[in-house]
Amino acid sequence: MVSRKFPYDRRGKYEAGDENGDNTEGQDDVDGPHCRQPKPNIIDTNSPLILVDGIDGSGSTLDKDINEDNLKRSCRNNSSFEYSSSEKYPFPFRGIDLLAAVLSIVFFLFDVISDVVLAEEYYRFQRWIPFVFTISFIIFPHLVLNAINISWYCNDYSKEENSEKHTKKLVWFLRGFFSLPFMLGPVVRNVEYMHYGFKSKSRSLSESERRYFYKMVLCENADAAMLRMIEAFLESAPQLVLQIYIIMTEANTDGLMMQIVRPAAMIGSGIGVSWSLVSYQKALRLSYNRKERKLSLLGVIFYYIWKSCEVAPRIILLSLSAAQFGYHMLVATCIHWILMSLWVGRQNQEMYDKMRDKIVHYIVIGYVLIFCFQNVQKGKTRYRAMFYYFVTFVENIIMLTLWTYFTHHKREWVYLAVIVSVPSCMVIQIIVQILYYKCVHPEHTNIWLC
Repeated sequence: MVSRKFPYDRRGKYEAGDENGDNTEGQDDVDGPHCRQPKPNIIDTNSPLILVDGIDGSGSTLDKDINEDNLKRSCRNNSSFEYSSSEKYPFPFRGIDLLAAVLSIVFFLFDVISDVVLAEEYYRFQRWIPFVFTISFIIFPHLVLNAINISWYCNDYSKEENSEKHTKKLVWFLRGFFSLPFMLGPVVRNVEYMHYGFKSKSRSLSESERRYFYKMVLCENADAAMLRMIEAFLESAPQLVLQIYIIMTEANTDGLMMQIVRPAAMIGSGIGVSWSLVSYQKALRLSYNRKERKLSLLGVIFYYIWKSCEVAPRIILLSLSAAQFGYHMLVATCIHWILMSLWVGRQNQEMYDKMRDKIVHYIVIGYVLIFCFQNVQKGKTRYRAMFYYFVTFVENIIMLTLWTYFTHHKREWVYLAVIVSVPSCMVIQIIVQILYYKCVHPEHTNIWLC
C-alpha cells in the first residue's frame, strides 16, 4: 500500500513505499525522509474536480465514486494519497485543529515581537554588538524563510497554467505581499489551512468538493509545519544560543525592562522550537490519512518531552561553551556541521538530480543535525540514530566537562543548575525515547528496539 509522502522539498522524489521502509523494525515516521510536493492545480468548484497530474499531465476526476487510484494521483503532483477504507475523513478538521492553528500564529508572533522588542532595548541602551546580532538573527532567517515560502507559491503558480480556472490574482498578491515584505509566511499558511478546514466542513458544498478541501487541509497543514520547522532552526534556536551567550559574557547591569524582555524573548524562542517539533510530528502523521498512523495525546506528550530534552542540552552547552571558549567553539561547531553534512551525503540519497541541489540539501540537514537528529534516508533508522546520538552525547559530555573545569561561575547558581539539568535532560531523553517506542508509538507492538 502506497502512502503519501510528507512534503520537504518540491524537487524531491522518492520511490513508492513506506516513508521509512522499515517501521516494523522500530523506527519513527517522523525520522523518515521528507519531500514537499506542489499543490494540485486550482480547479473550478462548480464543475467536476479535475486534478492534473504533475508528471504526465493526465487528469483524474474526483467525484462521489472516487477510488484509491485517482486519489493517489490527486495530491500534489505525483504524491501518493489514500483514504481509509473504513472512513472517508479519518482526520476531519475539528475545534482542536483550529485552536492549534491559532496557537501557532500566536506563538510565532510572540516569538518575533519579543525578539524585536529585545533588539530595541539593546539599541536604546546603545549596546551595539548585542543589537546587531539580535536584529540580524531576526531579519536574515525570516528573509530566508519567506523566500522559501514565495518559491513554493511560484511553483504552485506555474502549475496552474494548464488548469481550467486560475486562482484570483488578488489571492496571489496577498500571499506574496504578506510573505514579503511583511515576512508573515507561516501566518499566511496557517490562515489558508483554517480556510480549507472550514471549507471541508461546509454543508453547502458537494461531497466531492468537501473531499477535495479535506485533502487540501492535510497538504496545507504539512506546508505550515515545514515552515515552522525551518523557522525554529533558523531563528529560534540560534536566538536562544545568542541570548544565553550574552548573559554569560556581559556584566549584569540590566535594568528592569531588560530583565523582563530578555527572558520573555528566550521563552518565546523556546516555545517556538518545541511547538514546531510537535506540529511537525502531527502534520507528518496526518499526511498519511490513515488512523493507524495517528499518535495519541500521550504519544504527543512523550514525543514533546523527548525532543525537548534532546534540543535543550545542546543549546545550553553550545551557548556556555561559546561564552567560555569563544572562537574555538565556533570552529568546533563548524567542524561538526561539515562532518554531518558529509555524513548525510554518504547516505546515497536519490532526492535531487542536480548536484547544486544536493549540496544545498546536505548543508541544510547538516546544520539541523547540530541541534537534533533528522533522518533523511530510507532503511533502518536505528543504526543511524544510534551513531548520531553516540556522537552528540560524547560531544555533550566533553563540552560539559570542559565548561565545569574552566568556568569562573563555580560559585554562582548557574553552575549548579547546569551540572544538574544537562545530565538530567540527557538521561530523561533516553528513558522517554525508549518508552515512546515501546509504549505509545502507533506500531509499538512491532518494535523490539528503539
